[in-house]
Amino acid sequence: LDEAIDGVQVIVIPAGVPRKVPRDDLFDTNAPIVRDLAAAIGCVSPTVHILVISNPVNTTIPIVASTLQKAGIYNPA
Repeated sequence: LDEAIDGVQVIVIPAGVPRKVPRDDLFDTNAPIVRDLAAAIGCVSPTVHILVISNPVNTTIPIVASTLQKAGIYNPA
């Protein structure tokens, strides 16, 4: 993963399963995927622009923000 994201300018996170399961199940599956990807991004490409399209978006985006804040690199600009 580190090699794949090193030096890139934009990362799109469409991770997880499609929205064919109940919302809680969707969150339980997609949240750890999004969190782990955000952690890797924080270590390898801290200045990259991140687009999160992983459902449920209204809860996965805060996970990315929180993970980047913990890494000390959160920049919403």
